[in-house]
Amino acid sequence: MATPRAPAVVPRQDFAAWFGILLGPMTLVSLEKITRRFGDFPVLDGLSLRVDEGDRTGVVGDNGAGKTTMIRILAGVDDADSGNRNCRRQLRVAYGAQMPAMPQGTTIEQLVQHGTGEHAALEDRMRTLETQMATGDEAALTAYGELQAAFEAGGGYDRKHQVEKVLSGIGFGDEDLQKDVAVLSGGEKSRVQLAVLMTTPADLMILDEPTNHLDLQGIEFVEDFVRRYPGAVVVVSHDRRFLDGVAEDIVEVSDGVATRYKGNFSAYRKQRDQALLAQQRQFKNQAEFVAKEMDFIRRNIAGQKTAQAKGRLKRLQRLQLIGKPKGKRAQMKLTFGQTTRGQQGQAAIEAEDLRVRAGHKQLIEGGAFRVWFGEVTALLGRNGAGKTTLLRLLARDGAPAGGALKHAHNLRIGFFSQEKTDLPHSGTVLDALRELDRTIDDGTLRDHLAMFLFVGDEVEKPVTDLSGGEKQRLALARMTRAQFDLLCMDEPTNHLDVAGTEGLEQALKEFPGTVVLITHDRQLVEEVADRVLWMEGGGLRTFDQGLEQCQRVLAEERSAARAADAAAKERAATKVAEANKPKPARETGKIRNPLMFERLENKIMELEGEVEAVQAAMLEPENYGSAQKMRDLQADEQRLKREVAEAYDQWENWQ
Repeated sequence: MATPRAPAVVPRQDFAAWFGILLGPMTLVSLEKITRRFGDFPVLDGLSLRVDEGDRTGVVGDNGAGKTTMIRILAGVDDADSGNRNCRRQLRVAYGAQMPAMPQGTTIEQLVQHGTGEHAALEDRMRTLETQMATGDEAALTAYGELQAAFEAGGGYDRKHQVEKVLSGIGFGDEDLQKDVAVLSGGEKSRVQLAVLMTTPADLMILDEPTNHLDLQGIEFVEDFVRRYPGAVVVVSHDRRFLDGVAEDIVEVSDGVATRYKGNFSAYRKQRDQALLAQQRQFKNQAEFVAKEMDFIRRNIAGQKTAQAKGRLKRLQRLQLIGKPKGKRAQMKLTFGQTTRGQQGQAAIEAEDLRVRAGHKQLIEGGAFRVWFGEVTALLGRNGAGKTTLLRLLARDGAPAGGALKHAHNLRIGFFSQEKTDLPHSGTVLDALRELDRTIDDGTLRDHLAMFLFVGDEVEKPVTDLSGGEKQRLALARMTRAQFDLLCMDEPTNHLDVAGTEGLEQALKEFPGTVVLITHDRQLVEEVADRVLWMEGGGLRTFDQGLEQCQRVLAEERSAARAADAAAKERAATKVAEANKPKPARETGKIRNPLMFERLENKIMELEGEVEAVQAAMLEPENYGSAQKMRDLQADEQRLKREVAEAYDQWENWQ
């Protein structure tokens, strides 16, 4: 069996390491005074940003603030109208614009394994450098060291295992790996693209809303992956809990510029609010000072103190005025209605022995649960478990394959679709709201749309031209025009910015009716959900204490399952080892010299122990960190394996 190729990691020289500590991390890429306009509107106006080695930077900002424009310029995909982008020589960036095509006939595993082709090219380059390093080429040694982190980020010499681990982590089962990419849903394609990014050799990985289309376990996996990633990471996200888990600094994009805050999202919020409060105080103090000075000048400019008044006027003219703080952006003022039917403690929906199918696939078998009036139930589970299918049934869209699904009498149900299928395919934003009730005047409709941040000419924008976030806001605006007793909402926070998510959160807290909510936003679930309904493996489980109980129980079960699996593998390995252990030749009746034969058996066991010891040594950092040590260990391994083979041959032919 061929020996796996081991990484010839080049250790940093002591001087280089010491010098790096003094200078701090090296800059990978920087933007200086970047401007970018779309028509007459400046999206970026003098923006500057720097990304260093090892950075974990979260990017936040309102929809339309220019976050995506900034990261596309940062990645080198788009050009700025003016300003400079400076990057390290041969900087490798993993970003969504590099995604490979998804041709029909290609499986998920094949596509991600090939990726952008960067891994294979990098491996070829490193092999060439290894040959040059063997001759003592110092330049090759330096170049090899520069490539090392990017190569390891793409999986290194264990790429196949890394690809399988990432695909499993973001929700693809073994049965999904051979799926043709041409037949994938939009959410599945997004997850495949995320897997390609996460396994692309790079110095800098840029992720744009990576938690969209992931389930809770997938988000936790990506969190852990980002924390362990050997390169730098810049991530745009509205997921507050995710940013708390991965970000070490937050960049807020607003008014065309980027402002950096140290710490995670929670730390950013505190610093931003404190800075805003300080600006308001400075503005107020300066305004009071100016008013007092002007009053003195007006009263004395023509009197005995005219010289003093003129002096004060000159000082005021030289004073740099503080601009009025803009404050926080207005949030969407969502109100889902205050008139609802049903009393707390009564069941709005009750399911018994429920069976749900999607085509030939059995999603639920024998499910039983209740949705209570006045409560928020979070419907959670792994991707593909059938959450959306069940939610549609709860919204009376279709019928189950069997069992009973009972709704309370005269229950008024509002359904928020992830696909926005309820939005019209033509007309303007105003038309989309007007078609719900043509008796309402345009002024009232405009006032309602303004609560969802559609103001001025934006209400005349064609629905087909709206961004994902704008469609999300319009769908919410339409939903709030009616009175509902039950809201069935499928991923309502997708494409919303932080302000929009917080507006939705507050509205759900104030809604007196009943809500069934599918979402990947853990903070939203913790803030609003009374209980969790978990879907997995064809079953349904209710966690009455909410998300914390759900995550704790599932984590304990996964840990127990891993331990049981490891024990089973260990038992199987022991059984195989026992079966392959050399049988004493004395049992065959062929022994001629029992003492010599016993020595031969002992030698075989000693040699096999030495092979295992050498293979273990190859995994030690101080050994795989040295190309010379690895070559020596590989030579020892080959020599010992030859001796083992020769000893076995002698044992089998003993006379």
